[in-house]
Amino acid sequence: MQLFQYNGGPMNTQLQQFITSEKLSHAYLMESTQRTALKQEAIQFAADILGNDDTVRSRVFNHNHSDFYWLETDEPTIKKEMIEEVLHRMNQKPVEGQYKVYVIVDFDKVTIQGENSILKFLEEPPPNTIALLLTTKPREILPTIHSRCQHISVSAQSARTALVNGGVSDELAATFTALSFGEEEANLWLEEKEFTQLRTAVLKWADTMMTDSRMGLVQIVDLLQTASDREQQLLAIDLLQLYFQDILYIKLGNDHLSFPDHQPKLEMLGKNMSLSQCVHWIDMMLAGKKNLLQYVSPMLVFEHIAIQIAKEVK
Repeated sequence: MQLFQYNGGPMNTQLQQFITSEKLSHAYLMESTQRTALKQEAIQFAADILGNDDTVRSRVFNHNHSDFYWLETDEPTIKKEMIEEVLHRMNQKPVEGQYKVYVIVDFDKVTIQGENSILKFLEEPPPNTIALLLTTKPREILPTIHSRCQHISVSAQSARTALVNGGVSDELAATFTALSFGEEEANLWLEEKEFTQLRTAVLKWADTMMTDSRMGLVQIVDLLQTASDREQQLLAIDLLQLYFQDILYIKLGNDHLSFPDHQPKLEMLGKNMSLSQCVHWIDMMLAGKKNLLQYVSPMLVFEHIAIQIAKEVK
């Protein structure tokens, strides 16, 4: 899994080189805080894959190309049946050219059943079939999907730059961008909800858990003193997920980190962790957030996380 950055405008030169050299991945997870920009870049990428001829490209932009499929719905979820229709079309051989491309907008809306269906497809994709999965909420997508896709961040840098230009430190801006917080929401957390203290407390607790799990269990009380309300506790789980995602990204050579100021520590911890452990612990955070949303005691949720990590950390 490798990440490339779009900052708007023409497609990244390196991706164009992949097309001309026929070194395309079978699946790309395209992430952005801006849904419109995401859709624009995706269809641009698809058009460049399917051909340089202006007529062909025009047909792609008009969703009128035999080897191109675009799934977008106003429904609250993307059901398994919709995914299976996409997969049925993509299992057929290209009609007009070398590749088939399918785009799924708002991939975070896909149900668990739908994600499981496409996961099998991603594990054994048909030849010359390319998936573009679009999301503004990457944290709501299964880690196993993340691990089977190459990542493209669309316009994420512009959101981060806007925060920095507004007076937010680059380190905090990176974290806010990973959380898909806009400038208004980021400033609200900074001014009224003690985001900086919460971020520091989460990093301290996670570091402690990875090096001294017994002390980590003791320090849950300190963590919950900072994350004192339900909204902060839910965000603390999100930050823990980003912590393990950063370790996963570092191991995969992806430098698009949520905690760039913490990179040396994460690199050191990652040396003793496998990719499967990273994915497992990201899954654990998703389960922990689900329990919090179901009003399970925060102390029990964080204790369970700590105990599970302690079982694996040596």
